[in-house]
Amino acid sequence: MEVKLSKQQKVTVNSAQDIYLIMRQILRRENKIGQGQEHFWMVGLNQANKILYIELVALGSANMAAINPREAFRMAIYKLAVRVIMVHNHPGGNVKPSYEDQDLTDHFIQAGKFLKIEVIDHLIISEETYHSFVDSGIFKKLQESEKWILPYKLKERIRNEGKTEGLNEGIQLGEKKGKEEGLKEGLREKAIEMAKALKQKDISITIIAETSGLSIEEIKNL
Repeated sequence: MEVKLSKQQKVTVNSAQDIYLIMRQILRRENKIGQGQEHFWMVGLNQANKILYIELVALGSANMAAINPREAFRMAIYKLAVRVIMVHNHPGGNVKPSYEDQDLTDHFIQAGKFLKIEVIDHLIISEETYHSFVDSGIFKKLQESEKWILPYKLKERIRNEGKTEGLNEGIQLGEKKGKEEGLKEGLREKAIEMAKALKQKDISITIIAETSGLSIEEIKNL
């Protein structure tokens, strides 16, 4: 259900506090019985981070982990949102995120990547306060999680990492080979200089060849 917003509530979001103040107003519209239920909303933003819509996706659910990303992102696709913020309330007042809250966020981050709609935060709110997954640092850890990553994306990343490693190994091998060839070239130049000097002193070509490592033919052509 899309939540009706006033012009004053269609603000540009610059912080979690901006979202919290609006969501607290929306929660307070409910009667006391309604406020005692757990709500889950999705807030859609445009490119300029201005609120496009707020949708109540689930109400009174005992298991938020059962919320389907397909349902939650439907309005974002329809409204052409480029970013979304997840919000839900804890009626008891304790806004500390549970394991299920974190797992749902992890799932939605990956779903958003697939749909090209970026999940940028998850807020747990109460009448008095809120918890921002971004501000607390949890969000960054969840972005690095691989639990809900799509199998083909994981294969693609592994393949790309393999290519990068192969390229690095090739570069290292090339550098090593270059150094070896440079050393060989330097030794050859020294051998030629030595052979020239010995040849000017009328030393036997055979002895020069044994000393310098050059062939007799090479020495004759010096």
